[in-house]
Amino acid sequence: MDAGTVIVEAHADLERLFAAYDGADGGRAARFSTFGAIAGALGVLETIEGELLYPALQAQTSRYDGDIERQLEQAHLLDLLAVELAAMVPTDPRYDAKVQVLLQVFRLHVRDEEALILPEVRRRLSPSDREQLGRSLMERTGQLTGRPRRGW
Repeated sequence: MDAGTVIVEAHADLERLFAAYDGADGGRAARFSTFGAIAGALGVLETIEGELLYPALQAQTSRYDGDIERQLEQAHLLDLLAVELAAMVPTDPRYDAKVQVLLQVFRLHVRDEEALILPEVRRRLSPSDREQLGRSLMERTGQLTGRPRRGW
């Protein structure tokens, strides 16, 4: 599986988690549990992008440094929102609203990444390099999944 496919599938998995949050039966406890899965998946995605995807593109060209910096700042904002949510209780009146803001920032991140970054990865990296990067992304995802995040 190539790198772009790995990232797009991670985006789709997160969209499904956000949908599960919105449709969670059992009220606040179910939403809180689903948010935990969202936060974990976001953390893994941010890490693999920052450690592997963006450096692979930057190694080919510095032309997209500004786009990559914006992606990293969006990831930082996602992280800040997730940390704030982790410190809140689901009964907080702002909890659901903050999750919705998290979703909006996530969708902006996805839109920009899929429109700007992934096409350049496809153009700049050979098919075999994209395959190798995809394997590295999946391997690192496996290493990170289910592990607590630093600073949480």
